[in-house]
Amino acid sequence: MTAKNSNDKQQAVMLAVDVSNYSVTTVNLAVEMAASVQTGLLGLFIEDEDLLQVAGLPCTREITLTTTRERPTSIDQMQRSLRSVARQFKQTLQQEAQASRITWRFDTVRGRMRDIGLTSKRDVTYTILDQSLSHRLKPSRQVRRTRKVLLILDDSPRQKLALSVVLRRFHHEKIELTVVGEDPERILSSALTSPITGKDSELVLIRYHRDDLFELLARAGPGFDCAIMSRHENEAELPRILNALRCPTILVS
Repeated sequence: MTAKNSNDKQQAVMLAVDVSNYSVTTVNLAVEMAASVQTGLLGLFIEDEDLLQVAGLPCTREITLTTTRERPTSIDQMQRSLRSVARQFKQTLQQEAQASRITWRFDTVRGRMRDIGLTSKRDVTYTILDQSLSHRLKPSRQVRRTRKVLLILDDSPRQKLALSVVLRRFHHEKIELTVVGEDPERILSSALTSPITGKDSELVLIRYHRDDLFELLARAGPGFDCAIMSRHENEAELPRILNALRCPTILVS
């Protein structure tokens, strides 16, 4: 299933979501990223293969939140639910992309988030995995909280743009930027020149050595609001990093 709004254009930004990880605010983040690099956006909805298999088991039951009643599930029923969420995702993608006047595409595919989201695509520079289990990127008007951003450094200048986009989203809030890697000034000097401009803005920079990454993730991984890293991280370490995070994650090619 594919839809697009006008002419074909290489997609440099891809947003991958599934039924359990989809927030409107992460769609907005992806749209901002595509607008910043002046290219198109691909929204990819993943029909979770494991969820469909579990739904087909005779022992599986669904418990409704409103009545707490149990009812049997089926693969057909689960597919209808997934397609309903996919339609919502597509509509949101269309509205936000058209409002920012960027080209967009929408696809659905069956599989697993990590397998498909991490698949290398030649025309994709920024892959955003929506791992947020809530709308954590949505600013709160009642309580001013600290936004926590994780940056795992590499040598790519494209990380600077990704960091700038994320910081702009939080520019009226307190930001705690955790940088993992050597010599963070290489990327921070240009990324921080303009985004932090709100009168109430405050940026706290925390540095960690690469050797301390997994200790940091074990302690604070689920607490980040957004993470940025290279999609070319060590193949054995990348899944471990993603498993420790519960936030939108930007993978930079």
